[in-house]
Amino acid sequence: MAESKKDKTSLLDVITTIVKWRRLLFLNFMAAGIITFIVASFLPKWYSSSAALFPPEKDSGGFGLASTLLGGGLGSLISGSGMSLPAFATLSDVYATIIRSRIVGEGVLDKNNLMEVYKIDSREEALIALAGHRSAVVEPEGVIRISCEDKDPQRAVDMVYSFIEELNRINREVRIGKATATRQFIEKRLNQTMKDLAAAEVDYKEFQQNNKAISLTDQVSAMIGNLAELKGQLVLAEIELGVFERTFHPDHTQVVQQKAKINEINKQLELLESGSPDDNSPLSIAFSDAPELGLQLVRLTRQLKIQETIFELLTQQYEQAKIQEKRDTPTIQILDPPKVPEKKSSPKRATMALMAGILALFFTTIAVFIKEFIDRNKREDTVTYHQLEDMLQALKNDFYAIRSIFIRERKGQ
Repeated sequence: MAESKKDKTSLLDVITTIVKWRRLLFLNFMAAGIITFIVASFLPKWYSSSAALFPPEKDSGGFGLASTLLGGGLGSLISGSGMSLPAFATLSDVYATIIRSRIVGEGVLDKNNLMEVYKIDSREEALIALAGHRSAVVEPEGVIRISCEDKDPQRAVDMVYSFIEELNRINREVRIGKATATRQFIEKRLNQTMKDLAAAEVDYKEFQQNNKAISLTDQVSAMIGNLAELKGQLVLAEIELGVFERTFHPDHTQVVQQKAKINEINKQLELLESGSPDDNSPLSIAFSDAPELGLQLVRLTRQLKIQETIFELLTQQYEQAKIQEKRDTPTIQILDPPKVPEKKSSPKRATMALMAGILALFFTTIAVFIKEFIDRNKREDTVTYHQLEDMLQALKNDFYAIRSIFIRERKGQ
């Protein structure tokens, strides 16, 4: 019962203290809020502009070898090259990280002359200042939102567009770089194929002129067609391997898998050349078993067919690679373009005034309760009050001792 009474009395003391000092608490709350509001009115105004970008997608253009090698810029560089993203990370997260990168920041600095705007001579400090006025976040739906703030509303919009342009430039350079590497490999092999095709045509024509045409059976013709197709696949696989070896480490999974694919195609070619051990198979007859003149015609026809097939495939892929290399269309799609802000984003005077008033009220309340505690112990002449006096006296002695040291040093000087 006594304990319950003590609790009620303590709560009543708290309420009594607050009521007693209500004017001081209210005045401090209002004074802090008003002073902060006035000071905030003289602070420079900042304006914020933002833009929303569609989640990045793979490029659907291209076909065959070109589609495999060219991919879709940064997206294919990561997801289509055997590289894995961290857990729960998406391509939108990668694009947001690129926006926050140094290379993009430097491009935005130069485009908008922000070093002069911020009045900073150091490039590193300018990048830090830019990072403080830039935001790149990925929303739950995967949309990338870029925000920039500046004292000039129009400059805030220009900064957002600059970030989008830099992101688009980097993504396009990655795409074009891969397209250039592909085009170079295909072009080199295409030139050689044109020479080989011309030579095969000449040999075939000379043989037809010197010898009567020999009819090939449907079985041998089918074998030649299969061999030509495998040869075409082998050339494309070797080109892919060349690109992968230039892009990735020799032990990369993509390189190892491509080498295994080439080995398997070579095995199939060897089987066609030597014949199948299965007597019932259409490949059971080897090319070497044909009559000599027929064998020569088989070889010439086979070589001509192979070169024609390779030439057709490489020509298609070469044209596709040139289109991809020359393509200069934007790779970033804007969902919500930035607009010139009509209202300032900071300083938020009302919020600052309210927070200042709450802090003043909090510290004033603590000071009031400390004063009431000391006064009550002083009236009752408690041991706690004497302990507090001893602590205060010790602090005074320390203060006087430090002050006397400075006084002696001044007199000595």
